[in-house]
This record gives sequence, structure tokens and C-alpha cells, in this order.
Amino acid sequence: MQPFNIKTNNLNIHGLKTGCGDEIVIALHGWLDNSSSFVPMLVNAQPEQTWYCVDFAGHGLSSWRSDDAHYYFVDYIDDIYQLINALGVKKVHLVGHSMGAMVAGLFASCFNSYVKSVTFIEGIGCITTPSESVCEQLKSAVLNRSRLKSKKPRIYKSKELIYEARSLTTDLNNELIALLMDRNIKSVSGGFKLTTDPKLKNHSGFRFDEAQCIGAIKDLSAPCQLILGNEGYSFVKQNLAKYVSYYNNLNVFHVDGGHHCHMQSSELCFEHINAFMVQSGAC
Repeated sequence: MQPFNIKTNNLNIHGLKTGCGDEIVIALHGWLDNSSSFVPMLVNAQPEQTWYCVDFAGHGLSSWRSDDAHYYFVDYIDDIYQLINALGVKKVHLVGHSMGAMVAGLFASCFNSYVKSVTFIEGIGCITTPSESVCEQLKSAVLNRSRLKSKKPRIYKSKELIYEARSLTTDLNNELIALLMDRNIKSVSGGFKLTTDPKLKNHSGFRFDEAQCIGAIKDLSAPCQLILGNEGYSFVKQNLAKYVSYYNNLNVFHVDGGHHCHMQSSELCFEHINAFMVQSGAC
């Protein structure tokens, strides 16, 4: 896989690219992950398409948003819109994991003419806030921003300490943790620090409510599939049960693994994704 860097607006969007086909796939990772999330699926594959595995803004090697900006979910939709236009292509396939799956779905709802197919991996719908809790959500976000500003970036004495910290929040093995986290780490005086923007941990000041999420789903016309890990996150299965009836067409597959099943059952996930793009008539 080869690195790429594309300038969009005021951001440098980095990532990993593989394949050389005319069909374009944009792969979107989860929160606090990066494009290396897709390496196990693609490193030994010979895709017939050209895959762009993106580092979202604030993640991996991509630019951070400016000091006065925050990481609103809807801004990622604009980032993908700008990326597709920068690539000069008219239609793409979207593959998204977790947060990336939610971005892919909302983008496809807003820009149907740009999207040939969507594959969700361990993510569907949106994370929502009830309309009656909008002030509570905003207040929490403002207070959290103030707390974060007072915190100094942590310097780790070794990469292994970062791996250990990540192991507390994932079921990935040590090899996969290292693969994922190495792209989120840089060497500094005194040790290592994360390249992810600390503001990514701020609480969201605004979220859609359930009715808005349903409205967006109803506007999604591209063929969709969802890949679930047998031991994946329960909230993904809850969202599936809540929203499945609103999708125009949605295929669901189960594979071994947890929330990062595309790293754990990488070959099978790639087979499902490739077959879906072909069988849906999109390729």
C-alpha cells in the first residue's frame, strides 16, 4: 500500500492507496483509528478497484482542524465531498468502519449521485441525542472543552505504553494494536506522543435526534450492506434493530471478531465487500 496526500480546503488529507482499477473505493475508519485499520484487508489482496483509505482530519497523519474549530460529525461529510472532487471522480464506493460507517451513510444520503454502493462495518445509523436533551448536550460539550484546554499532552516513555493503554479499550491482539497505533504515534523529545488531535475527545455539541436520523436513512438509495462482528458492539446491533426497516435495501452479514472484525476476519470481510460491489451491479 502506498501513501497519498491530497490538499482539500485548508487540510492535508493523508492515507494509504492500493489497486489501480477505474472503480474508486473510499475507505473511512473509526474514531481515534486511522487508515491502517484497512491494511489487514488489503495488504495481501489484489483489488480490482483503486482504494483510498483515508485518515480523517485530526487522525493519523492528516491535518488537525484549526484551533478555533471542532470536530462536528457533519464536517466529515464536507471533508469527503471535498476529497471526491479533488480526486476528480464522479462516483465512488464507500466502505466505512464504526464512525466511518456513519459518515459514509450520511454522505450517501446527501449525495446519492456520487455513490455507487455503501458497505458499513460495525456501524449504522447515527449516534443520536433526544431533542429534549439538546441543552444538556451542548452544556456538557462546552464544559468538556474548558477542561481539555487545561490538560497538557501526555508524553509516553515507549510505544509499548501506548499499546497497553489501547489494549484496555479493544479486543485486538498486540500485533493489530501496534499496526493501528503506529500511525497515531510520533517521536518527540522524551519519548512518544499521539498524533491525534486531543479535541477529538471533546463531547459533541450537537447531534441529530432519532427522527432526523430516520429522515436521512430514507434518502439513501445506493445499495448497502452491513458487516457485523459476532462479538461486536451491542449498540451497533441495537441501531440495526431500530433503523433496519427504513433502509431501501440492506444486506447484513456476520463474521467472526469484535468491533474491528475487518482486521480480525480480514480476508472474509474483503470477499464480502468485493462481491457486494460486483453483485449489486455497481461495478
